[in-house]
Amino acid sequence: MKFMEKNYSYIDLSLAYFQKKAKIYKDGGYKKAVSLKRNIDDYENHLFTFLIDINFCLLPVYLWVIEFLLILTGLIPPRMFDILFYIMFVLLFITSVILLPVITSRTHGVTFGGEIMGIRIVNRQNRIVNGFQLILRQAIGMGIPLMLFGYLFKTWGILGWWLINGIASLISPNQQTIMDIVLGLHLVYESETHIRFEPESQEKNEEEICPVDLHIRSNYSDDGYYDVEEIFKQAKELGLDTISITDHNCARQNAAAFRFADLYKIQYIPGVELDAQYGDIRVRVLGYYIDWEHEIFDALERASLKREKENSLLRVKKFEEFSGVSIDVDSLIQNSRFQTITATDITNMVFNNERVRSLSFVKKYIDSTNSTSEAMKQFKYHIFGKGGPCYIKGNYPRLEDVIKSIHISGGICVLASWHMDYIDDETIQQMIDKGIDGIECFSPCVQQETISSLLKIARENKLLITCGSDYHGPTKQDRKLGVTHCPEKGVQLVRILTKHAN
Repeated sequence: MKFMEKNYSYIDLSLAYFQKKAKIYKDGGYKKAVSLKRNIDDYENHLFTFLIDINFCLLPVYLWVIEFLLILTGLIPPRMFDILFYIMFVLLFITSVILLPVITSRTHGVTFGGEIMGIRIVNRQNRIVNGFQLILRQAIGMGIPLMLFGYLFKTWGILGWWLINGIASLISPNQQTIMDIVLGLHLVYESETHIRFEPESQEKNEEEICPVDLHIRSNYSDDGYYDVEEIFKQAKELGLDTISITDHNCARQNAAAFRFADLYKIQYIPGVELDAQYGDIRVRVLGYYIDWEHEIFDALERASLKREKENSLLRVKKFEEFSGVSIDVDSLIQNSRFQTITATDITNMVFNNERVRSLSFVKKYIDSTNSTSEAMKQFKYHIFGKGGPCYIKGNYPRLEDVIKSIHISGGICVLASWHMDYIDDETIQQMIDKGIDGIECFSPCVQQETISSLLKIARENKLLITCGSDYHGPTKQDRKLGVTHCPEKGVQLVRILTKHAN
């Protein structure tokens, strides 16, 4: 691994992790952050966060208790009592007044407990807090009272301060402590991110950047992350010259994209990605050069939102019947930009609730995997995937109708590579005969054998060839902007479509 070759220390790796995590939050994660509410689950998570942090501060006290017991047993001379006590007091000062505040500052608002519970300290606008404010919050709100009240009033002083803060958390709208109220801070749940350190050689050999990327999702999609301008910024930094943002059943992003295309000097092709049904197979169709203001796209988006909301309620019903666990539908929908409840939402709810995590149908995934993220992945696949007890089969528009809609808007229909690994060539040919104009042949989402097969079909039918990364941002970290697996010779084929408007 890259970090092993360069002998990075644990501290270096930890700082790199939290810096990357903070960058993802700054770049758009704050839009998905959910403030703590006054409900039992959030109170429990806040309490666990506090207990983990306070136990870190009290580590010197626990060591001193052990030393005190050793003095009582005669293993340490009694004359060492005063010396060990003062050493403990100094160490307590270091952990509670110095280390915890500094660490919270360096991690941009994520404490030890916060990292475990998925909680971050932010300002009123849910943005990252500056380091000085975080140091003040932790030092004055936790460390100094622990030392001062503990010295002046012993245990009762410390308990009294915690009680006052507990009451403040109970009555404030977002569970704010006294220092949170003074500094204008509060706690939020940040969206889950998976941060990995990749081998340097792998990055160079497998992640060559293609100058054309025609399959990108922004936060106009239900699972996209970055806003339109951030995508253009990243594309410019990577040296891309042509892109298309093809959001899921939504064409509204194209208005902003046209403005930023001029600003960043990048060719932009208006796009959309639509769900479609061909027989029993669900496919996706990419539309390029569409008239995104055409009323057909507004109708398709409204139908999609209605369908997904109905599927959400059915998904919840099936899960409640399967698990016996009640889901707070109103709370989940309230925190969703699209008023939907996905399999990911329910999975996150399950794994963030200690009581539900202990149930046998969840615990078996935790016990049989090496990490929580892997357990969640397996749980989601088996429970909500095809054939699972909570699987929902949606009703999507017929392929013929989707093709017609794109053509009516003046666009070009391209069969997306999504799930093409599982569709045979004969079926793909049948779909092409319905009016498909091109195929997304190059993509990191399909195997090399499928790419070769799609290229052969495209040539035989004289179809347009496209490439795309299917970039979502950190919600799907295996897909990276500009990484389309399109070789240099393939780019020339793709540019036939990019010159279509000329």
